[in-house]
Amino acid sequence: MPRRTASLAFPALILTATLAQADGPRISLIFGSDALNAAPEDIRSVRRIDEGDRGSALVIRLSDSFDRLMFDLTSAHVGETGKLLICNQLAVEPYLNAPITVAQFVISDTDIARVDALQALLDGPRCAANPDS
Repeated sequence: MPRRTASLAFPALILTATLAQADGPRISLIFGSDALNAAPEDIRSVRRIDEGDRGSALVIRLSDSFDRLMFDLTSAHVGETGKLLICNQLAVEPYLNAPITVAQFVISDTDIARVDALQALLDGPRCAANPDS
């Protein structure tokens, strides 16, 4: 599978604002051994943008309490490539140019089916409830 990169606007060290759910975090941003993990209740919004032939994007905003965590993580890993996981599935491998101050992710792809699958993971009641997880 080709390496995926994405336009990410996310402005965290094992930092979690809430207890992990039994099926694990819904979203994880990982750089080396440091991670930011978010449970479903930590996700403030998921918005989809469809651009026809140019593909689709998911704009994911975590609760404001994650902004400082995101800044701490990204400040420590500028110049590195990380992994953004949704329900433990690789969504993108972002390269970090600068620290990010807002806990927001924008995942874009021309593969609409892939965007559909990521959205289903985000919108589902549990990660384990999704057939591909």
